[in-house]
Amino acid sequence: MALHTRNITSVFRSADAALIAEGIAWYSDARLIADAFAAKHNLPVHVTAGVLAALSPLNSWGSNVNLAARMLASGGTLEHGYLHANLAKARRIMAEGTIDALGGLKVNNFYLSIITGGADGITIDRHAYCLAHNDRSMTQKVPKLSAKRYAEIAERYRRASVILSREYGMPLSPAVVQAVTWVVWRRRYWNEGAFDNYNVADLVG
Repeated sequence: MALHTRNITSVFRSADAALIAEGIAWYSDARLIADAFAAKHNLPVHVTAGVLAALSPLNSWGSNVNLAARMLASGGTLEHGYLHANLAKARRIMAEGTIDALGGLKVNNFYLSIITGGADGITIDRHAYCLAHNDRSMTQKVPKLSAKRYAEIAERYRRASVILSREYGMPLSPAVVQAVTWVVWRRRYWNEGAFDNYNVADLVG
C-alpha cells in the first residue's frame, strides 16, 4: 500500500503551480456551482449538491453539471438522457429534500467534498483508483470496491495529504490531493478541457 501513496505523491509533485491552483480550487468551485443552482431554483444547497453527486457516476464533470442543470430546471421530473437509476436518485433527492437516496461510498464522498468545498470527503472513483495504482489501463476494469478496499485506497490519499501538506507548507486535504492529481491525470491523458465543456453563467445565470 505504501507504493500507492508514492504513486499519488509522485503525480501531485509533477503538477506545475497552475495545475496545483486548479486542483485546489476544484471543489470550492463545485460548491459555488451548487450555491448558484440553489439560488436560481430556490433550493437548499445540500439538495443541489446532492443532485450533482447523484448524477456523477460514469459522467464527465461538464456533462454532470449540464445534466444537473436540466434536472433542476425540470423541477425534478427529468426521466431520460442518463442512467435511469441515478436519475431516479436525483428526483428523489429533490422530492424529499434529503440526500438519503445517494447511496454508495464514492457518491457520498463526492457529495461531502462538494458541500464542504474540499475540506472533507475522499472520492475514490475509477480515475483515483487507477492513479493510485499508476495504471490507466485499469480504468475499464476497476473492480467493484468493497468498503474495506475503498477505505484502504482512501487511506493512501489521506497519507499522501499529510506528506504533501508538510512538503508544500500548506494544508492540503485528501479531497484537494485527489482533485489536484485528477487534474494532472486528465492533462496527461486527454486534451486540455476534454469532457468539461460547460458555461456556468449560461446554466445558473
